[in-house]
Amino acid sequence: MNNITEVDYSFVESNNIEFYGIKLLTGKWKNVLYVYGKVSVRESPELDQATISFTYNIQEASNFEEDDLINDPEFKNYIGEVLQHIMEDNLGRGIIGKGNRKSNTDTHTKSSNK
Repeated sequence: MNNITEVDYSFVESNNIEFYGIKLLTGKWKNVLYVYGKVSVRESPELDQATISFTYNIQEASNFEEDDLINDPEFKNYIGEVLQHIMEDNLGRGIIGKGNRKSNTDTHTKSSNK
């Protein structure tokens, strides 16, 4: 698990997309820009965990092939952790939206701290 902080990503506004994008600022996927689509959280009290499901659209793949990012489980887990950080720190700001390119689905699971 990565220790995501606000220095690892930034919100990016663009004329090419209707919603804010996320630009990765550090690490292996530095300069990749993507947009989260539909986000949902399903809690499982029996297992004391919550599952975050989301879709996303790659807007700029930086030095990577878009298909390589889409098929990389490590990338999907990383942007799931970024989403978790955004949700924990920015819940209620309404800045996450749906993009307009092909969509990919991922699920990220985290135990709650009850």
